[in-house]
Amino acid sequence: MPASASVTPGRWIGTGWSIVKEDLGNYVLITVMALLLAMVGNFIVAGPLIAGLFISVRRRMLEGRTDLGDLFSGFNLFIDSFLIFILLSIFTLIGLIFLILPALVVITIYLFSFAFLVDRKLNFWDAMEASRKLVLQDLLGWMLFVILLILLNLLGLMMAGIGVLVTIPITAGAMAAAYRDVVGFAYRPPEPKGPVIIP
Repeated sequence: MPASASVTPGRWIGTGWSIVKEDLGNYVLITVMALLLAMVGNFIVAGPLIAGLFISVRRRMLEGRTDLGDLFSGFNLFIDSFLIFILLSIFTLIGLIFLILPALVVITIYLFSFAFLVDRKLNFWDAMEASRKLVLQDLLGWMLFVILLILLNLLGLMMAGIGVLVTIPITAGAMAAAYRDVVGFAYRPPEPKGPVIIP
């Protein structure tokens, strides 16, 4: 993980919007499905859904297509994604006891936990540790990024709540863009299988 990588929140959020607007209808549908499943399954399914959303935007970035089934791919990592979500929730609640700033620091430190879990195939704790080590290289810069993402989603909530159907996938896209630029995707799309040409 390059220590010299610069944090550029505005560019990444712009990239997130570019990713989403290429297939806005499908991303709204994915977000609706995720929110409905979260309402039914509550915290039990939140982790896998977050992982699935990352898988979806990563596919869009690498393969230029959106697969609705990717939302459910996070369930292949159910235990680790569930544990990340639970631990992150507990740490954030502890941070809230000491006012807002510590909670914001916790959210920032573990920002890329799901990305490392999905892309690098790390277990839940190693993924969280990888995120922590990365973010601490420029904690203030990453905190600014998180604050902007929070404000973006608050703006979505202010639009009768409907705006989050767009701001949530933009957030996922921005985080994936940041991960790609600073860490780099380990996943590579499979080579397309074409007809065998014999010269």
